[in-house]
Amino acid sequence: MLSIAAIAAIGLVLRLLGARGDLWLDEIWSFSLLEPLTSIDQIFWHVNHDNNHFLNSIYLYLIGPYASPLIQRGLSIALGVCTIIAAAVAARGRWAGVITSLLFAVSYPMVHYGSEARGYSGLVLFTLLSVVFLERRFDTGRSDIAFAGIILLGFLSHLTMIETVVVLVAWSAWLIWRRTASIGRVNVGLGQIFKPAFLALLPLAACVMIGSQMFGFKVGGVSPFSLQAFAQGYGGMIRYLFGLPSWVGDLACIALACGLVCVFAGIRRDRRASLYAFGIIGLPILMAITQLPNLHFARYFLVSATLLLLCAGELLALGVAAAGVYRLVAMGGLVAILAGTTTFLLPFYEKGRGSYAVFVEEMTRGGATGYASNQDFRIAVIVNYFAKRMGRQPSLVAADKICDERPSWLILEGATDRQPEHVAATSDCMLAYDRVDASTSWGLSGQGWTLYKRQD
Repeated sequence: MLSIAAIAAIGLVLRLLGARGDLWLDEIWSFSLLEPLTSIDQIFWHVNHDNNHFLNSIYLYLIGPYASPLIQRGLSIALGVCTIIAAAVAARGRWAGVITSLLFAVSYPMVHYGSEARGYSGLVLFTLLSVVFLERRFDTGRSDIAFAGIILLGFLSHLTMIETVVVLVAWSAWLIWRRTASIGRVNVGLGQIFKPAFLALLPLAACVMIGSQMFGFKVGGVSPFSLQAFAQGYGGMIRYLFGLPSWVGDLACIALACGLVCVFAGIRRDRRASLYAFGIIGLPILMAITQLPNLHFARYFLVSATLLLLCAGELLALGVAAAGVYRLVAMGGLVAILAGTTTFLLPFYEKGRGSYAVFVEEMTRGGATGYASNQDFRIAVIVNYFAKRMGRQPSLVAADKICDERPSWLILEGATDRQPEHVAATSDCMLAYDRVDASTSWGLSGQGWTLYKRQD
């Protein structure tokens, strides 16, 4: 269909624009994890870290750390464009296909993660495709191998594909129960549906478990659960999805998402209503009950966000296909979403994920130099990456060595508008630094950096 092709072309342009600029910490971290490897198979068992997204790591390993950022983000861009087409396939009906694909093409989180060298773009794509192939399994009794392959690719993209599987298992169990009212039939049916996928995942699970025993498994950082963090993460994701203004609170955003599911269930009493209930309401509740860490990060709600966009697209399509006031409300809602999304995309394109290479260039212009920081690990990972690309060798000076080595530069991570114009490095020696530059980021990724130069 020409309209879907045109929308995919728009989505491609938006993602290419989003792929400009420097890599940020987590993208660079992937290269750091890959650097000591001597063969591609080691990605599956030697790199046991939550920042190892297998498909993305394979791609980055093959193209190397010195390709252009656009090429380094190429896999995510390609998967992001495929997601737009998959959204049209997953939606039911002509108008639903067009509107849903448009939402996936322009929604800020989809553009953001569809232009970032990580595994989230694949997670969204294979979540959509898993719904498509599972429904074909319900309707025809076939597609077992295809469904298993999609699940495997989802896990290879990102391990939070487990969220998708939890939703699909709950949905399948509910549909079988409604048809048979038998627990035994539910268990048999679930085994028939998910056994091929389970078998397909066994080699990957074995690699991860063996690697964990040999080298351990590391998580980049853990923030404890709180209801405030949960609301911030899920509510923030919903705000980003639909371009809602900042004055709409996190809880109001969550209530809006739940309301959309209820409206859908009231209009269309079909199996998709239960899918959306499990994925948009049930899954976040389960995440809160189990008190998962790091829920202040919106990206951990991408599975629910994917199903929410699919639900919204179908609802808007129902309104557009109707007459009178329903069509006006649906068209007005679509225009409002597109306008709100624009207000998110523009600052993202302006500030991106931060500018770091220019800082490294400025610090090392005269040759080797020393610098101090307030976040040694994160800042050092970024500085070392760009310095190596430039053939430079800056050295990080530890906090207890500042007075002895007197570094020429200081980098402070954090909101740049809160950083002072002048900084005293330590009270033990008379070292003072003047602010010379600052870099900000916007949205779901990146860090703010402020650069200071030592007073001579």
